[in-house]
Amino acid sequence: MCAAMIYWANIGRMVYGTSNEDLAMLVGENAENFTMEWTCRDIFKGAKKDIQAIGPVGIVSSAVIELSRPYWRKAS
Repeated sequence: MCAAMIYWANIGRMVYGTSNEDLAMLVGENAENFTMEWTCRDIFKGAKKDIQAIGPVGIVSSAVIELSRPYWRKAS
C-alpha cells in the first residue's frame, strides 16, 4: 500500500486488512518484497492533512493472507 500516494490523492480514510508483520511472515526473505517496517500511521504522522487509518481489520486479515499466499509462493 502506498501511504504517500494516499496522502497526495487527498484520500481522507484508509482501511486495510492485515499488518506489516503478517506480510513479512507471508513473504519471508523474498527479494521482490520491498516492504518497509514503517506503517502507514508512521507516514501519516508527519502529514499536514488528517488521514484516518483503520486496520488491520481482523475479520478479513486471514482472508487477505490466504488470497495473497499463492502470489508469494510463485514469486519466491
